[in-house]
Amino acid sequence: MKFSPCLVSLLFWIPATAWSQTRVAPIKAPVGIPGLAAAGAGGESASGAAQLGAAPVLSYPTAFRGMSAAYKAAEARYLSSIDAVLSIPRSERTFSNTAQALAHADAAFSEATTGPSFMTAVSPDKRVRRMAEAIDRRMSGLGIRLADRQDIYEAYKDVAAKGEPLTGEDKRLLEKTLLGYQRRGMGLSQQQRDKLNAIRKRLSDLAQAFEKNLREVDDGIEVEPSRLEGLPQAYIDGLPRTADGKVKIGLDYPSYRPFMELAKDSSLRRELHIKFDNRAAEKNLPILTEVLALRKEMSGMLGYQSFAHYAIEERMAKTPERVAAFLQRIKDLLAGPAKAEEERLLSEMRREEPSAASVPNWDRGYYAGKLQKRLYDLDNEEVRQYFPVDQVVAGTMEVYQNLLGLRFEEVAAQAWSPDVRLFEISDAPTGRRIGHFFLDLYPRPGKYQHMAAFPLISGRELPDGSYRQPVSAMVGNFTKATGNQPSLLLHSEVETFFHEFGHLMHQTLTQARYEEFSGSRVARDFVETLSQMAENFVWQPAVLDKLSGHWQDPSRKLPPELLAKMLSARNFNMAMFELRQIGLASLDLAYHTLAGTIDPMAVYERVWAELGLPAPTPGTHFPAAFGHLMGYAAGYYGYLWSRVYAQDIFARFEREGIDNPAVGMSYRREFLETGSSREEELSLRAFLGREPNEEAFLRYLGLAASEPPAS
Repeated sequence: MKFSPCLVSLLFWIPATAWSQTRVAPIKAPVGIPGLAAAGAGGESASGAAQLGAAPVLSYPTAFRGMSAAYKAAEARYLSSIDAVLSIPRSERTFSNTAQALAHADAAFSEATTGPSFMTAVSPDKRVRRMAEAIDRRMSGLGIRLADRQDIYEAYKDVAAKGEPLTGEDKRLLEKTLLGYQRRGMGLSQQQRDKLNAIRKRLSDLAQAFEKNLREVDDGIEVEPSRLEGLPQAYIDGLPRTADGKVKIGLDYPSYRPFMELAKDSSLRRELHIKFDNRAAEKNLPILTEVLALRKEMSGMLGYQSFAHYAIEERMAKTPERVAAFLQRIKDLLAGPAKAEEERLLSEMRREEPSAASVPNWDRGYYAGKLQKRLYDLDNEEVRQYFPVDQVVAGTMEVYQNLLGLRFEEVAAQAWSPDVRLFEISDAPTGRRIGHFFLDLYPRPGKYQHMAAFPLISGRELPDGSYRQPVSAMVGNFTKATGNQPSLLLHSEVETFFHEFGHLMHQTLTQARYEEFSGSRVARDFVETLSQMAENFVWQPAVLDKLSGHWQDPSRKLPPELLAKMLSARNFNMAMFELRQIGLASLDLAYHTLAGTIDPMAVYERVWAELGLPAPTPGTHFPAAFGHLMGYAAGYYGYLWSRVYAQDIFARFEREGIDNPAVGMSYRREFLETGSSREEELSLRAFLGREPNEEAFLRYLGLAASEPPAS
C-alpha cells in the first residue's frame, strides 16, 4: 500500500454506524516503562499542564457496511470547501484565504480518510480490506482530477502574482505547490493532460494490485516434523499444523528467516527459497512490466529524459547521474572486501561439501550462520533469550524518553486487534501532551507483512491556531509467544524495532505548521536517515543494558562476554550485504532509466552479473516481490544515500555522549520537530555545525580509520 503524503493524516468524526469511535482514555499507570508517572484524569499530565489540541478520537472501520457512504460524505465536504475558496473573486485572493485555506481543506480530507487507507494494511476483516482498497482507488482518482483542475492552479497563481511578502513555511508552501502543478503538466494541452491523468490512474491501480498480491500470499511448504532438525523447539511449537500432522512453514519473515538460517535439510531450504522468490510472480511480473512502461511514457510527456530524472529532481541527489556515480564509488570500495567474504563463505560450505563450486542462494543464510558461530562463537539463539519483546519495547522507550526529553504512558484503547497497544507522548519538562502512537507487532492473515511506521494523524496548525496532535502506528510481524516462552527477538529485530521507533518519533514530534511538511514528509532520499542513525544505539553497552533482560530472569542483562562477541561480529559479511543493497538500488535505477521496452527479469539478471552478485536461482522471479518498486520508484538508492548522513549525525553523539540530553534535544529540535519545513541540508548544517561529509560512513563500512574526527 502506498500512502499519499496529502491523503493520510488526522481523524475526522464519522458516524458511528460506519466507523467505531475509540476515545483515548488514560489508565492508572504506564505499563512496562520504567520511571514514568501516570497521566491525570481527563487526559492531562500529572503536572496539570494545559494541552494543545483536543484529545484525539481515533476512528477506524470495524465493519465494511457504511464505509463507502462515510467516504462519500467526506469527499462532498472536501469539494464543498474547495468550491468555497474558489468563489473568492480573483482580485481578493490572498495567501491566507486561498493557499492556506486550501491546505487546511486538504488536511481535513486527510483526517476523514485515514481509517480506510490504514485498514488495507491491518484490518483482520477481509471485507473491510476490500472496501478500503476500493475507497483508496476512488480517492486516488479524486486526487488525479483535482491536481488537473486549472481553476485551482490559477488560484495559486493569483496568490503568487499578488506578491505578498511571504516567509518561512508560508513561502515554501506556495513555491512547492506551484512547482508540483508544473511537474504534473499544467503547461500541456488539455488533451495531453487527460492522457497523463489516465496514465496516473492506471499506475495507481497497478501499484495497489501489486502490493495487494504480495500482502495476500498464503503459500509455503508442508514438512514432516522429523525433518526439522536444527530448528529451536520454540520455533517449531509456533508453527501451524496440518490435518495430517505436518507443520507448515510460511513465507512471512518470522517463519522464513529462521528456517533458512537454521534448518539442516538443504532440500527443504531450496524448496522454501524458490517459493519465497516466486511470491505473486504470475500476477506481478506483468504488472511490473506495464508500470515501468507507463512511468517511462509519463515522464517523456513531461519533457524528462527518463522517469528517474523526473523522480530524483525533487530529492537531495537531484539527478540519476549523481546517484549512479555514488553507487559506483561505493561499489568500487566494496568489491575487494565482498569478494573476500564470498570466498570465506564458500570455504565454510566446503567444510561439509568439499566439491562445492559456489554457494547456492538457499544455502547462503545457513552457512553464514555456521561461519559466524565458528568465527565468533556467537549463537544468535542464545542472544535472543535476552530480548523478550516487552523488555525491548520498555527499554527502547526509556532510551528515547531520556534522550529527547519525553514521557510515554500506555493508555487504554479498543484498537483493530486485541494485541494492539496505544501510548501517549508528552514533553517531560512541561507535561504538555504531544501525540500518540500504536504498536501492532504480531502477524495475522491479510496483514502488511513487513515492519513500518504509518502516520495516521499528521501534526499541523489548525485554522484556530491550535496544534493538531499527531498519531502514528508501528506495524510489525514479530514471532508470537508460545505456551512455553514469550516472544523473543533476534538482535537484528531489536535493531529494526529501534529503527522504526525512530520513524515514530519523526512523525509524532513534528512542529511543522503544514501537513505538507509534517513529520517524515521529507525528501525521499533523506526519509530513512534518522532511523538509520538510531540503529547505532542498539550496539552501545549502556543502551543494551536497558533493552535486555533474560526472559526467565529480567535482572540478568546481556552478559559482557556475549556483547563482546556481538560487537566483533557486527560487520560480519557487511561488504556482501551493502553490495546487495547497491544491487537493489542499481536495479531500481536501471528499470527507470533504460530506453526501450523493459524485460524485468533480463535487467535483473544483467545487473546482478555486472555487480558480481550471486546469480538468481533458475525458475525464480524476485522482481515480482520487490515491493519498493511501487512506493520507492527510482528511490531505493536512498537507503544507502541516507546512511551517509545517518552516520555523520551519529558521529556527533559518539563525540559528545550517546546519552547526552543536550545533543538529544538539539537532534529533536533540528530534525524531529522541523520535518521538511526547511531544506534538509539546512537541518544537517544546523545540527552538525558544518557541511556533511562521508567520513563517518566510510568508517561504518570499515573502509576508513576507526576513530571519529575530533570536534
